[in-house]
Amino acid sequence: MNTLSDTTSLEPEQATPARIVPRTKNQIRATANADARAVKAKWKTLIPEAKSVWEKIPVEDLAQVEGNFHRLAGLVQLRYQIGREETDRQVKDFFAKHYPGA
Repeated sequence: MNTLSDTTSLEPEQATPARIVPRTKNQIRATANADARAVKAKWKTLIPEAKSVWEKIPVEDLAQVEGNFHRLAGLVQLRYQIGREETDRQVKDFFAKHYPGA
């Protein structure tokens, strides 16, 4: 088990990640909630970018998504009449571009 003091003796490639890995259910839940709040806050700034990617979706509908992957995927699928796999790929690519590490 590595503790914070143990990381000083590790080689650079063995160093612990910058983000602390949650271990308990409460820590996992708290991390997920914090990530969701961050995505929701950033989503407001990404609405114009999402609008440029998916022009058929009105800005009002994009605002209601609030950064939720499944809501956005559902809207894209509905407006563009494409399969779920393709929709998920597009939305996943969008989130990977704008939320690195999420």
